[in-house]
Amino acid sequence: MSQSSALPRAGSTGTERVVRGATAAASAGLVVMLAATLLYIGWPRVSSYFGATPTAAPAVYAAGDRVDVPAAWYAQAPHTLIVFARASCTACERAQPFLKSVVARMDGKGAAVMAHPAGAPADDQTFARSLGVADDHIFLTTPGLRVRATPTMVLVDRQGKVLGAWEGAGKPERQAAILKAVDEALR
Repeated sequence: MSQSSALPRAGSTGTERVVRGATAAASAGLVVMLAATLLYIGWPRVSSYFGATPTAAPAVYAAGDRVDVPAAWYAQAPHTLIVFARASCTACERAQPFLKSVVARMDGKGAAVMAHPAGAPADDQTFARSLGVADDHIFLTTPGLRVRATPTMVLVDRQGKVLGAWEGAGKPERQAAILKAVDEALR
């Protein structure tokens, strides 16, 4: 008997089962990969349809929490807006006019400080100045912070109790809501 006669012939039931099984497994794998890709790409739209938008997510700090930053950041004024931002952040650059308007709201009612990560302090200081934050109110971040994204703003009272916290700037409607919340907290 030759070796070629020991191999299954094309079209035999064993070969057909192997090919059908491999084809089914490959098809199932492709379907799973396609579904995962569509879910990954489409999730923001799907989640916003059901009301689970990023703006609906809880803030890093909730009203009544205490901030874990040095008291020098907030103890000198009745209200302090802590801005977590950096010059190299694209979202921070886009939100610059809005951040500047929020910092301006603090004039006469409290102070604004900017916390930034170590790395490019000169750029971050220039960015802070462009927002209206004084040089002596620019600080490096501390290890105990719970900030997920920049820009983030946290409004605190003299004891460090959070009055409001906002991540990002968002659309004009959200910006108006943030400005309204800041004004109400400063009363």
